[in-house]
Amino acid sequence: MKTLFHSHNLNTEHPSVVISQHNFNAPNPVLPDMLRALNPDVEIFTIVDHLEEEDVFMHKNIVFETIKHFKNVDGYITDRIFTDEHHHIDSMFVNELSKLIGDKHFIIGPSFSKIPYFRQSQILDELIEYDVSGVMFDIRDIDFNNYSELQPLAKLKIHAKKRIEIIPVVSSEEKRDELIKSIPFDMVYIHP
Repeated sequence: MKTLFHSHNLNTEHPSVVISQHNFNAPNPVLPDMLRALNPDVEIFTIVDHLEEEDVFMHKNIVFETIKHFKNVDGYITDRIFTDEHHHIDSMFVNELSKLIGDKHFIIGPSFSKIPYFRQSQILDELIEYDVSGVMFDIRDIDFNNYSELQPLAKLKIHAKKRIEIIPVVSSEEKRDELIKSIPFDMVYIHP
């Protein structure tokens, strides 16, 4: 099992990191290149969203330019691909992102968990068509002992099979271990 750790600094001993500000905003632009230079073996994923930009057109262009800028990363994570209060995806935007990202990892951020339960499987299938590698599912605020709260995540994992990675977002290594006892995952993201 692979664990991704949140980071916004260069002092990391983790083999796989997601570089972003704490609020899932794009990181300081020099961090990915510096981290790669200091530790060439670390697997680096970066958030590409600029959450302060409210204009949709401008945000899309910022994301495109951010991806072009971050060349030394293994994958990109974006959260703002949804429309209609998370009922649909912006297909044209996702298609352009997929082309730009190419053979690197393309991951949808934790806002995927805001999609209404009845739409999650359908949207997951759409994302697979655009070569999305994984989707994050935020479970930091649920009780792992309440199986009905874990049920949507378990059903999504079953639906995904091996076609796309479902990446639960938890708050600590202890929570990761607790989750894995109930539902095995190949990848987990720890974001305090």
